[in-house]
Amino acid sequence: MSDLPSTMRALVAPTYCAPSGYEVIDTPIPTIKNPDDVLIRVHAAAIQAGDTQRARGAPRILPGKMKFPIKIGLEGSGVVAAVGPSVTKFKPGDEVYTLAQPGRPFDMFADNGFACQYGVSPESCVLPKPSHLSHEDAASLPGSTLTAYQCAETALHLLRENGVSGGLEGKTAFVPGALSGTGSVAIQLLKNHYGVARVISTVSTAKMPLVEAYLPGLVDQLVDYTAVRRLTDAIPAGSVDFVLNTQWDLLSTFALANPRTGVIVSISSLPPPALLRELMPAAPFWICWILAVAQWYYAFRLRGTNIKYTFVSGNFGVREDVERTGEFIATGRVKAVKRTVALEDIEAVRKGCEQVYASKGGIGKLVITIP
Repeated sequence: MSDLPSTMRALVAPTYCAPSGYEVIDTPIPTIKNPDDVLIRVHAAAIQAGDTQRARGAPRILPGKMKFPIKIGLEGSGVVAAVGPSVTKFKPGDEVYTLAQPGRPFDMFADNGFACQYGVSPESCVLPKPSHLSHEDAASLPGSTLTAYQCAETALHLLRENGVSGGLEGKTAFVPGALSGTGSVAIQLLKNHYGVARVISTVSTAKMPLVEAYLPGLVDQLVDYTAVRRLTDAIPAGSVDFVLNTQWDLLSTFALANPRTGVIVSISSLPPPALLRELMPAAPFWICWILAVAQWYYAFRLRGTNIKYTFVSGNFGVREDVERTGEFIATGRVKAVKRTVALEDIEAVRKGCEQVYASKGGIGKLVITIP
């Protein structure tokens, strides 16, 4: 690593703050600390909602001390610069894309990020970048694709519990947020891999004309959520086999699911306490208590039905699923839906990250190009 620079440009939160407080600074490049570490010269990074929530202060509820400034961005694509002694699949010069760390447990205090010129990932989280894929596209896809895949596989399991055979082929799925980061990928995966017959989704009025351009032929019914009082005004109650909830308004989707055999998998609601313990073993008891109450309330709202509900947090620690994710991306079954800003354009970066934090206004995944 002697030929590498000592410093790099990086997007950081100088302290716990909203995206309006983010800065681009010079900071030391990360080093290889573990035998399986892969040091990557980053060319593009993607921003998730969790990145902005962490920078806003989510770790405050946990014991531990955050090291400031906080590097932003868990997903990235670039070229291998150096590897640890136990790395066997990659070598310097390889083009790769990655997530910064596996999902169980999640280290909220880790000093890593990819919206900077260099980042480190464990080998188990790194995938070879297909030659036909740009770094910008590659950076935008791994987290959303893996999460969508694990949600679909969970739905298949729940459908079987409800006596439904034949997988998702020919079924009806509801995925709100057609142009959101995960929603756009999930729609592609459900149609192109699982053979879902009918996909229903939502967007705001301004985005209605854009969906066909970004997801041609994939959305069978598109609802302007600002024009209806409730979803059942546009979608018949009980007509959906699989709800993949990507929005915080989980309860509004309950009426859509088939009351006898329907399943609901959510990535944007309150997780069960057992899952939180897997993600963050040091989470305080009172948060787990609140989450338990929420699960009881969800069950109460679903009373009288046979609808199966669960929450999924994408787990990049399952290597088999990571490899499957790479296959979906390499074969084009999912393609990037993204918007792109340059690292040094700090005002555009701040605006884009604010859209991610608010889960409103942007199209697809926010990608930051790294000089």
